[in-house]
Amino acid sequence: MSQPTKMKELLDRWQSFQKIARQKLIDNPRAKWLQRGLFAVSLGFAAVIGVQSIPYYTYIGEGKRAYLRGQYPQAELKFKAALKECEALGWYYFGGPQRDPRLAASINNLAELYRVEGRYKEAEALYQRLLSVAEKLGKNHQGLPMSLNNLAALYREQGRYAESEALYKQAIAIWDKEIKRPDDSNLANLYNGLGKLYRDEGSYAQAEPAYMKALQISEKALGPNQQQAATILDNLGGLYREQARYADSEQTYRKALAIDTALLGSEHPDTATDLNNLAGLYRELARYAEAEPLYKQALGIRERTLSPEHPYVAKSLTGLGELYAAQHHYPAAEELLARALKIRQAALSPLHPDIATSLDTLGTLYTNQGQLQPAEAALTKALEIRQHSLNAKHPDLATSLYDLAELRRKQGKYGDAEPLYKQALAIAEQAFGPNHPLVANNAAGLGRLYLAERRYEQAESEIKRALSIREQALPPSHPLIAESKRQLDELSAKRKRT
Repeated sequence: MSQPTKMKELLDRWQSFQKIARQKLIDNPRAKWLQRGLFAVSLGFAAVIGVQSIPYYTYIGEGKRAYLRGQYPQAELKFKAALKECEALGWYYFGGPQRDPRLAASINNLAELYRVEGRYKEAEALYQRLLSVAEKLGKNHQGLPMSLNNLAALYREQGRYAESEALYKQAIAIWDKEIKRPDDSNLANLYNGLGKLYRDEGSYAQAEPAYMKALQISEKALGPNQQQAATILDNLGGLYREQARYADSEQTYRKALAIDTALLGSEHPDTATDLNNLAGLYRELARYAEAEPLYKQALGIRERTLSPEHPYVAKSLTGLGELYAAQHHYPAAEELLARALKIRQAALSPLHPDIATSLDTLGTLYTNQGQLQPAEAALTKALEIRQHSLNAKHPDLATSLYDLAELRRKQGKYGDAEPLYKQALAIAEQAFGPNHPLVANNAAGLGRLYLAERRYEQAESEIKRALSIREQALPPSHPLIAESKRQLDELSAKRKRT
């Protein structure tokens, strides 16, 4: 007898047995004793699992509360304990521990914590494990595409853009082929992540359609005025801001703020994020009087609803500190920026990009005050962290290179400054295109350097390029436009003296 025939015979026998068992026992009115027995066994089994699950859910709840407060070491202890409980409980789950959805959730909680802390290698190992667990949940389970989404987000934060893009597209393809729910909010999350990837790498033409797709799906799935839509709008507003589409950015940020305020109230952390984003836009536009109260309101909400030591508090402190620095209120700025750095150093990995941001901002402040020794220490450390944690073409790396070039110029180390300016300019042009305000900043820096070296023709070319970009992108009253015009006046005066 062939193997397929044997298998068919065995299957037929099993189906016959099931039919007889149902007729004689399960559906037989005279077999009430068996039905009651089976029910009792099932109820008892469920009770055992429920009682044994209590520690797991306790650890999960305590871990999430600690995470929301920014108490990451405490959250880690609780998430690890929950994972250990889950691994033990999984043997009571039909199909074994690898098919227990609680296992996937436990691994994801710990991986997300490590990602937020900047512990990228540990996070990646857990996300890879999560993928193997998700694959066992079945092709029709949303766990697989959402696990790919989380790993893609990790790669995006590290500047590993090609790997991130491949995972986002794989997740969307699996969703379309296997899940087949085109109006699901989880699919909106996938497109939102893809939009963030394109935005981070400067692929603005691709970022906007991805965000719009996410918004369209979200509004169809949940309605137009709900929390997910506000999150997507915040991201879209950030995209417009980076493109120097400031009117679109303000309108989009305000829409997100209106949704979150109506849904969550004026004292919610998400509302604080909206306020902080809008304040950052106004600071960039030199609308300082409008920015300051928004920063302070966001800071107050975060301190009250999260904790004074939460990394999100550090974001508001950094924004407010940069605002004061732009107005030359240096002592007030330094106090805020130093506090932000202290919070981040306590909560995050030593190589986290946010720590580099704090160091770079403080270093720039010291440079502007002529405190060149502490400026050098802060700026070189920031650059080291970014070179370790980010892709070589990441825009934040350009920021570090530019700020270090400014320091070298003020130290009179012109030969060291020029290659730094040029490297920063090349990264900015690749990331944002030739007509972006950040490109103008780098061109202006080169212009200052050439002016100091009396290389007047090259200085004129770079200063005029910066002025042209700024006049197109910024409002007429912006101080950076006035700065470029002052540089041209200085160039003209120096030429006359030679």
